[in-house]
Amino acid sequence: MIKMELSDESSFKTRLTKLLSRSKLVKSIYFFENLDSTQDYANLLPHNDSLHGTLIIARTQKMGKGRIGRPWISPRGGLWMSIALVPDFSIDNLLFTQFIGALAVAEAIKETTKINCSLKWPNDVLINGKKVCGILVDVNLESEKKRIIMGIGLNANIESSLINNSINVDSKATSLKEEYGNDIDLAYITNSVVHKIEYYYDNLLRTGKTMEILDRWKQESDMFGKRAIIYDGTQKFSGEVVDLDNNGSLIMRLDDSSIKKIIYYSNFSFL
Repeated sequence: MIKMELSDESSFKTRLTKLLSRSKLVKSIYFFENLDSTQDYANLLPHNDSLHGTLIIARTQKMGKGRIGRPWISPRGGLWMSIALVPDFSIDNLLFTQFIGALAVAEAIKETTKINCSLKWPNDVLINGKKVCGILVDVNLESEKKRIIMGIGLNANIESSLINNSINVDSKATSLKEEYGNDIDLAYITNSVVHKIEYYYDNLLRTGKTMEILDRWKQESDMFGKRAIIYDGTQKFSGEVVDLDNNGSLIMRLDDSSIKKIIYYSNFSFL
């Protein structure tokens, strides 16, 4: 039984409750008309037996977060959600959480709109080269309080100009509404994303099938063979995107023909 703690938008909450009633992952849902950040809210939830499978959804965010503290513009009409997971698998596999989030969103978009997406390492979902979704994963590895908070920001029924005109971004944003030509059913696509996260988390990540996750992710990406530039702290690298290694790190052949493994970066764009 899903526990709902929601605001007064009855149609959305009623439909979402019904759609997610079959989910084995989601145990409770907190819904807000407006919230500073679903990610911050989820990170502050008490660590108890009911934490795993808690879903936080906001119709708007005042202080939505992207990678390395960048602002995430979150107007009404998008899917702004975070889900709390309590891992029972090796910490070596935690990096793959962002991959399953991106896969889940790309597959949900295809299922809902028939639009093909491409994945950009490590956490972006693109349509026609424009960003439609980002994944943010926060991890707490304290022995008694292990948790993963997976945040998803999907530009669904919004005008991308609200984002592109608000902040300086390394790639232009788009929305499902603009690519599809009409509003999409937000409750339906939310349900689809959650069920696909559930599949990848329970059937692949928890059982250690990380290579299957990587293989599927690479099949959905068109970045391999492209030239890119990466800022890694104070260093700048340019070259060809070659592959991902078995741990999910990016492998590049730099302009001097050397091979570079990228684990962390501050900015990444195609040339």
